[in-house]
Amino acid sequence: MLNASFRYLIPFDENDLIRLGSKKDGGYIISKKSLEKDIFLLSFGMSSEWSFEEEFVKYNSLNLVHIYDHTVDLSFFLLRLYKSIKRIFYFKSSFKNISIKTKELLKYLRLKSSQILHYKKKISNDGLPLSKNLNECILNINYPGKIMLKIDIEGDEYEVLQDINLYSEKVHTLIVEFHELDINLNKFEKLIKKIQKKYYIIHIHGNNVSGVCKNKLPKTLEVTFLNRSDFFKDNQQTKFNFPIDKIDFPNHPYIKDIEINFR
Repeated sequence: MLNASFRYLIPFDENDLIRLGSKKDGGYIISKKSLEKDIFLLSFGMSSEWSFEEEFVKYNSLNLVHIYDHTVDLSFFLLRLYKSIKRIFYFKSSFKNISIKTKELLKYLRLKSSQILHYKKKISNDGLPLSKNLNECILNINYPGKIMLKIDIEGDEYEVLQDINLYSEKVHTLIVEFHELDINLNKFEKLIKKIQKKYYIIHIHGNNVSGVCKNKLPKTLEVTFLNRSDFFKDNQQTKFNFPIDKIDFPNHPYIKDIEINFR
């Protein structure tokens, strides 16, 4: 159970929460009404799993996605397949694993002709040629409406989100995975309270892969926000404990999910 100092994380009630993406790592909780209004998804972080983005474009044939991840390209998937094949000779892999890696490779190759575009760019404010900041990514979107922004960039979210409130007229829905809260707690709290000036929390979920801090807060926390000016009316703070049955699922299916309760 979390103590009173974490009450700023209590989500506000939304009666239309749905899951988009896989029932393990890669799936996130959003509001159905934001899915019905957002045609464009800006996604920071990809790796080998983009089921969230795939379900977003399946929802509406007009939906488009830009994914930014500098760690992923064709060689990334070829190497994963090569390692899986090599390990089978040491009995550390299987034909099922090789099949999975092959399907990942083929799926990535198909991205070039789909509604999802991948840019091999690092999301950062460092100004380097191989980097893009939030403003540049938004300007690259040829879409006048509001957008959904999903961020899972392994700790760089604390830097990238410093100016998020400047884009509150454009960013409709915000989904963030916050990392290493055991060492970034002060930074995390300041950033959350800054974001809450323009957005409110509708859902939280602990990533069970990284475990919990001594204070019971998950070391990695997934948070979904909605834009206050677009959605907030007389919302009440939720009475739910987390995870929510049939909506939340553990990131790692063989590890018990993290319970989040507020005093």
